[in-house]
Amino acid sequence: MTVGHRTTILTRDSFFEPDVLIYVNRAYETFEMNAHSHEFIEISYISEGAGMHYINDEAIPVERGTIFFIPIGYSHVFRPKTTAKGSPLIVYNCLFPVEYLIQLQAGFPAASEALSSFTAADLPWFSMKDVDGAYHFLFRELYREFYAKPPGYMAVLSALVLQILMGFYRNLQQVNTPAGDKPQWMAIDDAIANMHYHFASELKLGALAAAANLSERQFSRLFRKQTGMSFIQYLQNIRMEAACRLLTEGRSSIGEIASAVGYADMKFFYQLFRKKIGMTPCEYRNTARPSPDL
Repeated sequence: MTVGHRTTILTRDSFFEPDVLIYVNRAYETFEMNAHSHEFIEISYISEGAGMHYINDEAIPVERGTIFFIPIGYSHVFRPKTTAKGSPLIVYNCLFPVEYLIQLQAGFPAASEALSSFTAADLPWFSMKDVDGAYHFLFRELYREFYAKPPGYMAVLSALVLQILMGFYRNLQQVNTPAGDKPQWMAIDDAIANMHYHFASELKLGALAAAANLSERQFSRLFRKQTGMSFIQYLQNIRMEAACRLLTEGRSSIGEIASAVGYADMKFFYQLFRKKIGMTPCEYRNTARPSPDL
């Protein structure tokens, strides 16, 4: 599919200062931007809305929580799903040249092998999904540090970028490793991602253990070791966090929210919510305020 007109090449001189080899922005995507390539690496996070991402000859649907790694030379552009004023497509972008990765390798030698994989000339673009909102927090912090510039901000930016790239590295390992060859930590990570994707479903410990090629006892022991809590406790926390989001972001009834996060028993939902959050769902809705930092 053709988008825009000719491809624009964005140069590093337009974004980086001599001693600051990183640039961060939060863009409202429109139909005015042409497809473009660049002389630097870009990582993008869909913060709000939905639309399409055109990369070379591919069209990829995007929604909140979709993350992209775009190497040097790839032509791409985001397009919102609609031009309606109340439904913007908002994207965090973090740009840096290869030299920045080399600086990170020098500063974090323990991560050198992982970081070197992102400097490969033949590395293709890839995407992943932020299943629990952790990357959203990292990109928000990147933006705040970059523009506020408090003492030590360059060190914090480096630490945040490193955390994002290590997440990418681990995700690629998980995707490219056959199920039977995965180490135990990776199998538990897969199970946790499954729980975040399908928390409203009737998840069973036995099914997740079988998918991880572990006995239920092994799975439970490793799960507690990596998360600090049991399978049931972790699942309940995910569901309560989702309920809190729905209570502050929408107008659904308490019953609809309970059902949406996996509970048909309203009495149990109220009891669990009060136990975990310290107040009833109605009290939480009346006192909580949605975050403006989307």
